[in-house]
Amino acid sequence: MSKAGGTGLALVGVGTTLTSTVLAGLLLGYGLDVWLGTLPVFMFILGCLGFAGGILKVYKLLTRP
Repeated sequence: MSKAGGTGLALVGVGTTLTSTVLAGLLLGYGLDVWLGTLPVFMFILGCLGFAGGILKVYKLLTRP
C-alpha cells in the first residue's frame, strides 16, 4: 500500500476513534442519569472523560512509529 493511502486510512481511524469514545461516554452517562434521575450530571462527566480518553487514544495512534 502506498504511504499516502496508509495515511488517509489512519486519519479515518482517528476520527472514528475520537467520535466513538465521546459517544460512548455520553450514552453511558445518559443511561446512568435516567436510571438515577440526575439529568445531566453523569452525561456531562462521562462525556468529558470520553473526550479526554479519545484525545489520548488519538495521540497514541498518531505518534506510534
